[in-house]
Parts: sequence; C-alpha cells; structure tokens
Amino acid sequence: MGTIGTDEKQPFLNEKENLNHVKRNIDSWYKRPVWNSDEKTKYMMGRSLCGWIKFWLHYLILYICLLIIMMGMLIIITQLIISNDQPYITGMDSPLALSPGLGMRPRNDFKTTLIAYASSDPQTYMPFVQDIRTFLYFYEEVNIQPQDGFATCDKIKSPDDVDLVCKFYPHDMGVCVKENNFGYDRSQPCVIMKINKVYGWLPDIVNKTLSNNPLVRCHGQNPQDLENFGQVLYFPNITVDGKT
Repeated sequence: MGTIGTDEKQPFLNEKENLNHVKRNIDSWYKRPVWNSDEKTKYMMGRSLCGWIKFWLHYLILYICLLIIMMGMLIIITQLIISNDQPYITGMDSPLALSPGLGMRPRNDFKTTLIAYASSDPQTYMPFVQDIRTFLYFYEEVNIQPQDGFATCDKIKSPDDVDLVCKFYPHDMGVCVKENNFGYDRSQPCVIMKINKVYGWLPDIVNKTLSNNPLVRCHGQNPQDLENFGQVLYFPNITVDGKT
C-alpha cells in the first residue's frame, strides 16, 4: 500500500485548520454575553453605548441623504420634465407612433373578432348584447353630467374647444339601440367601431366635402361573405364613397 506524502497532506491540513478557525469564531460569538457588566468593558452585543450611537447615527444620516436625493429627483421629474397637459413621449416616439388602433364592440372573446350566434336562441346572442350595453353604459353616465367641461359638438362641425371632449349620445346610432337588442334578435346585428385616442393625432381627411370625421367602410372578407353580407347602414349615415 502507498502512503500520502507531506505535500499531498498539506491541502487537507489547511482545510481542516480553516474549519477549526471558523468553528472557534462561531463559538466565540455564540458564547459572547449580550450584556457585559464589567466596569471597564461594558458593552451590549459587542458594542459600547458610544459605538451603538455612532452605528445608528451613521445609517440615519445615510438614509436621510438617500431620501433627500430621491425626493429631489421626483420633484424634478414631476414638476420640470413631465407636463400635466400632455404625455412626455408623443408623436412618432410614442409606442403607437401616430397609428391609432381601431376597436370594436361586441367582443366577448379577445382572441377572436368572430360574431356567431342564432337569432332564434337568446342564449347565443345575449352575451353580445350585454357587452354593447356595458360599453355604452359609461357614455350614458357621462351624458347626464352638466355640459360644463365638455365641448359643444354636432355631426357636421368640429368641437368649439379642441381641449375638451365631445359627448357621445347612443341615440345617434339610429336603430342600434338597446330596446331592440341592437338588432341581434332580428339577424341585423350592430357593431360599434371605436378609434383609440392618440395624443396629437388628427385624421387626414381626404374629402372634407363628405365629412370632417374619419370614415370607414365595412365589407365581407371572403367571397361568401360578400354575397351574404347584405346592405350595411352607417351611423352617422355618411360612408367613404359618399352614399347615405
């Protein structure tokens, strides 16, 4: 059998000595009394009264300085950089980049825009009706508020104050009202189109003789849809091609 030389034993001896040193330190800390009442070396948990005062004073000053720096940065950002009247990032630098999205209601399932139901079965179309009612409910709550704080608008002219929002009245949607379930019980479903607001964006009206508002055209996606789509009514009743 071979024997281990001194050079080979040295790493093991060093490791053992390190473990013994750590053990002695732990034992020394564990056995140290919380309070030493000796007249010359009075201390609590390893520190004298003066040492503890210096310790807490150091951290108190540190956190006060950090708090002052943080409050100063918040004041600079909120008062000097960010405006109360507009977002900090606008125009092409914004996430939407002046390309507002077009939303629709009803949309019970956000994974698809398909609206499929049977007009003879209320259980299939009432979820769509309820989704539209929920969407319009907030506009109805706004409309009962005083006119102060809202712009004066109508269908043929721009708002009298560009800094204020217009009221949207659901009764302007013609036959698309909740009293007739928005047409879903008569196989004439109503769909509400909504443009997401983007600060600083105004629509580029191609033909202002038709309308001062952006217009949309709805049509079927597939050839079968074009045949079964039927006549589409728009509210307000001005379409892209000028037909009413």
